[in-house]
Amino acid sequence: MYRKEFINRKEELAFLDSIYDRNGFEFLVVSGRRRTGKSRLLKEFVNRKNREYLFLLCEDRKWQVNLAKFNSMISEYFNIPNADFKTFADCFKYILTQKKERIIIVIDEFSYLIKKTDIVAEFQTIVDEILVDSNIMLVLSGSAVSMMNKKVLGYKSPLYGRTTGNIFLQPMKFRNLSEWFNFASTEELIKIYSVCDGIPKYLEFFYGQNIEKEILENVFNPNSFLFREPKLLLEEELREPETYLQILEAISLGHTKVVEIANYSYMEAKDISAYLLILMDIGFIEKEYSVLDKKRARGIYKMKDNFFSFWFRFISRHYGKIEVNEPEEGIHNFKKNFNQHLGFTFEKVSGEFLVENTGKLPFRFTKTGRWWHKDKEIDIVAVNDETKQILFMECKWKNLMGKQAIKILGDLKEKSKYVDWNTNKEKEYFGLIAKKIENKAELRKEGFIIFDLDDF
Repeated sequence: MYRKEFINRKEELAFLDSIYDRNGFEFLVVSGRRRTGKSRLLKEFVNRKNREYLFLLCEDRKWQVNLAKFNSMISEYFNIPNADFKTFADCFKYILTQKKERIIIVIDEFSYLIKKTDIVAEFQTIVDEILVDSNIMLVLSGSAVSMMNKKVLGYKSPLYGRTTGNIFLQPMKFRNLSEWFNFASTEELIKIYSVCDGIPKYLEFFYGQNIEKEILENVFNPNSFLFREPKLLLEEELREPETYLQILEAISLGHTKVVEIANYSYMEAKDISAYLLILMDIGFIEKEYSVLDKKRARGIYKMKDNFFSFWFRFISRHYGKIEVNEPEEGIHNFKKNFNQHLGFTFEKVSGEFLVENTGKLPFRFTKTGRWWHKDKEIDIVAVNDETKQILFMECKWKNLMGKQAIKILGDLKEKSKYVDWNTNKEKEYFGLIAKKIENKAELRKEGFIIFDLDDF
């Protein structure tokens, strides 16, 4: 692993600091998919300004093992011999007798603690009766998203409605990768992002100089961490992991409608919706609607997580052969189709770029997204419903010569005629984002919105 420094998460740290600075009992839940850096975030937080804290990292073992670990921490912190409290409630009661000043208590991987027993009800008592008038900041953190949502945050949970703050930690944005790989070009960063997304754990395996070589070493190697990661995550997070694996493979290969996904997964269409909802809840996939589709009845499913998208497109079908050191077929597929995969990533990055740089556009949009109707599709459409302004943009992972860019913009104007939105009332703008555009300055003078990687 190459990088260990703490990168980004300024907003989350500021939020945690603001909660810490308030008086009285505070109860927070930090959740999110594995590898996003929840533990690292909380360690950075508790270690700021010499704060007092107890940090319990739960193991995937019986709850008594984790209680014993908590007892040991209490013994060490308060300098007492062999603490042997029989419940977590007793642990918190003792802490209150000894500590009146502000103290943070973090229980990390709380999902392990509640996995094998219904201990959530005990924490309801801890929150409602023991800590309610204390000066303790209690933080429960967990990675099993479906379990945390159901047993901790869900409506039927004993802890429902009791938190004073929640953080669902997302992967880092593309822009944050420049802090991590501060010597890499934008093109190299997009390649890394197309494999690792913004997942800190995955980024640690990349140096950022010869990306294709690093991908082969880190993903196509049966002994590497990233080779088995998706299978292990599905097995740990979900029942029927083989079913979810098939569904994710289907979506990664372009089967985006319910019937198509069901057919590829050897399932009935009526049975697959529950599986798709769970995958959306975890954050692996998302449902996308044409941006101006008022009925929202023709949505499609797509991969949300870049790493899962890459793995299920290039590794999943070749997993068995790669596992026995026969990766040639998978590597051939990767070299042949990686550029197409980068095209999808570039669309996502371009969308982020526009959202974060609205000041560079002729108007501020109120919504944006991909538009399609029948056989017509536009990569990005951004609108302002109040001012009746609309922007049509195409994204091309290519280096474009002068005539190529002009042709793409001409085709875009033709497709825009099929967009049904405030007909004859809007102010229309047209634009293009590509790797490199030779005649960028000329096109801008003609009123087109033009960006390439130099602008990123």
